[in-house]
Amino acid sequence: MNKVIKSILIIISYFIYDLLFKAILYAFNINFYTLNTNHKVIVTIIINVIYMLLLIFIYRKELLEELKDFKRNYKKYLSNNILIYLLGIAIMFIINLILNRITNKTLSGNEEIVRLLIKEFPIYMFFSTVIYAPLVEELIFRKTVRKIFKNKNLFIIACGLVFGALHISNYSDINEILYSIPYIIMGMDFAYIYYKTDNIFTTITFHLCHNLILLIIQLI
Repeated sequence: MNKVIKSILIIISYFIYDLLFKAILYAFNINFYTLNTNHKVIVTIIINVIYMLLLIFIYRKELLEELKDFKRNYKKYLSNNILIYLLGIAIMFIINLILNRITNKTLSGNEEIVRLLIKEFPIYMFFSTVIYAPLVEELIFRKTVRKIFKNKNLFIIACGLVFGALHISNYSDINEILYSIPYIIMGMDFAYIYYKTDNIFTTITFHLCHNLILLIIQLI
């Protein structure tokens, strides 16, 4: 039970750490919301790095063991699961095509925000999408959720739903909620791979490569 409570608190921390850091800054007479854009980006990177390091510290023993295992077995882990990853991408693509027809939109609100940020702050978005998101999201929404749900199917479904909800930019817009479905699929896809390999570096690698490819496509 203590492990479950600890895991729930870690997940909650993901949603509130940003506000906590900004509250601490405010205590030192630094109002994040009145900073200019460049300073906001710098502060956000600092906040994210601190949180990322905190998660690494919390899971340091497990991460060291899994890293050793991944170094020994990475070829097997990646080659055995590349088709599962590609299947998730294919399903995600098909669902996006269907949603485009249904909603008459080509992009979700979340995707529009990401593309705008890539154009405005490419260096920050490289850090955010290729380093921060793969590591932090896999630790939170795969590794930590796994500690709460022992049942395979419940774990995979929970990962998908939470990951999808995370990417909804406007909960009052039914179209935005529908566009969370492709993210739910990828969340379940990564969860299945993690359950199968029991090594978080496998899904971190797939997540990192996935985001890097999308970032490169946007930049060119």
